[in-house]
Amino acid sequence: MTPQMGFALVMAWVMAVTPGRAEAADIEAPLDKDKEKVALKEKALKAEADRRWLEACRANDDLLKLDRTSQEAREGYQRCLRAWQLAARHGDAPYRQTLARLSPSHAGDTYEQVVSILSVAYPDRTRTTFNALFQAGLQELRLALDEPLFKQHHLPAAKPLALAAYKERLASWTTKLLTTRKELRDQVQMVIRSAARDLGALRQSTISAIWMEFAAGACNSVDEYSSFLTPGVMGAIQAALRGKLVGVGIEVGVVNGILQITAVYDNSSAKKERLREGDRIKKVDGEDVEKQTAEVVANKLRRAAGTTIALEVERVTSKDPMDPTKVEIDDLKVKLTCRAVAIPSVSYRWLKNFDGNGNVAGYIRIRHFQDSTFGEVKDTLTKLNAGDRIQGLILDLRGNPGGVFKSAVAIAELFMTEGVVVIGESPFKEYNRPFKVETGGGLQLPVVVLIDGETASAAEVLAGALKEGRPGTKIVGQTSYGKGSVQCVIPMDKAPLERLVGIRLTVAKLLSPSGQPYTGRGIRPDYPVDLSWEETIDEAAQRLMELIQSMPRMPMTPTDPPRMAGDRNMMS
Repeated sequence: MTPQMGFALVMAWVMAVTPGRAEAADIEAPLDKDKEKVALKEKALKAEADRRWLEACRANDDLLKLDRTSQEAREGYQRCLRAWQLAARHGDAPYRQTLARLSPSHAGDTYEQVVSILSVAYPDRTRTTFNALFQAGLQELRLALDEPLFKQHHLPAAKPLALAAYKERLASWTTKLLTTRKELRDQVQMVIRSAARDLGALRQSTISAIWMEFAAGACNSVDEYSSFLTPGVMGAIQAALRGKLVGVGIEVGVVNGILQITAVYDNSSAKKERLREGDRIKKVDGEDVEKQTAEVVANKLRRAAGTTIALEVERVTSKDPMDPTKVEIDDLKVKLTCRAVAIPSVSYRWLKNFDGNGNVAGYIRIRHFQDSTFGEVKDTLTKLNAGDRIQGLILDLRGNPGGVFKSAVAIAELFMTEGVVVIGESPFKEYNRPFKVETGGGLQLPVVVLIDGETASAAEVLAGALKEGRPGTKIVGQTSYGKGSVQCVIPMDKAPLERLVGIRLTVAKLLSPSGQPYTGRGIRPDYPVDLSWEETIDEAAQRLMELIQSMPRMPMTPTDPPRMAGDRNMMS
């Protein structure tokens, strides 16, 4: 990327559930495949009709897991994802405040900068022609005219018939071949003038909002991994990159249909108040949240540092381990204070006597990849080997959505002595190359890697590198998600939006060390299994034992940190 372009790349990972991704505990027993497809399709259409965008995304995503070639499911996912992003954008208070003070001229300049970035940085140039980006903006504006929050804040006096007529005008809008950014900007100006004629005089903030809908539409249209980032999301990205989020220190999920706490972080307000994993969440600040999605409740628990949140939970405690019906139920009311909390990405334990002969194996789970993950893994390996020397290792990447690309590459180097980790294809030299092992590690233990349908992106980079480039490695589980691309977070660098908003943009495609694409294919396990969470670990232990028996004894050699080339941080 050339300095003349006038923007900086800041790669990061958003620590949030991708719409469509469910926690492992949400997954129900499989139905007959054809019946499951029909049920999911009906669920997706019903959720979309009710404007429950996250549910619709999830249902379409589950359809894609059953059939990666389904164009209908892919289009449904992308359509609902854009609608969800639009609603989230206009529900972001900092974004609304930004629009209120943003002049139409500055908004137009921001749109031009977005177009400039997309035209140069996106790998598929056919999707970033001026005409394609203009049409994407028209589509985004039409979606915005159906979004209650957009109408409430920017077109409160517009009559329904006038809105319908204007939407029809946008649907039939045609234009000549656009060859310059000035011609593109003039076209958007025509759309705004048309809005003033059809809907009445527009406020300055409304004109700015229309410009920004064109900017968002351009970003959101190229693929499902690229998007326009509002101030609230940009702040979350920077916090996630550092491995810190402001919140009360818990994760929430739906387990067997019940909304509950799935993790409590150390040094958090929740830990101080002795909340536990498994506590059922009933109310947040007096509002009943039991029927709300985990994502919605998680957002209610992330607020500015110093903010106090009242939480009501139900704790079910077994009184008799032999009789699960004998339980004690306690209602707890606590007040939690939001503050910056370090989010660990790695957990571990020893598997003692895993082979029945008294030997010990190590188990490491990487939940996501952030800047600190390489150091966490390296420290964990040292701890695992501090007592009884472990004979092998289970590396669990199930449910890992990816994250900071360089962390995955560096961890692969811990396990490999030479070879290619991953191959990048990109318009830019720095990504358009094979990423080779530069400082090979000395970890020579037999390794079993666990993957599933939620293992994606940077996690697939690590699993694929070990599968193809490291002897003594086997893959157990289910075919991975199949996301083979790298995204950058590119902040706007012009006032007044400098570093307030940005783009999450795909800038490279990823191939396995042997040149096979990950996108749409994923990684196939050596040993496919469809078992419960712990049963899969037991299966991995069995395969690890077979590996150890078939290989000469290999020492676990301490390693120096691999060198991380460059100072840029990619996410995938």
